[in-house]
Amino acid sequence: MTTKTDGDPIHRVGSLVLRTDSGDDKPEARFMVECEDCNETSDPVDDVRRITEAWALNHTAENPGHERYQLTTHQFWRVTRGPSRPRRR
Repeated sequence: MTTKTDGDPIHRVGSLVLRTDSGDDKPEARFMVECEDCNETSDPVDDVRRITEAWALNHTAENPGHERYQLTTHQFWRVTRGPSRPRRR
């Protein structure tokens, strides 16, 4: 199993640093798509958004008129402590 390191900082406040959490058991992102016409949803898929895009196209092919979708993306974050940064003036 490959060990991933924490991602680049997203935001910092004082000594607190928000960064992506890409630990061994977490994907970079998780994607799911929902048909806004019937509320059917794809299975959640880790890291490969194209699978949900294909799901939407196949769903429309099987259900003419179902043309509106909502993509939900989950990304995992972690707050760590680091040295305080000096305040800007």
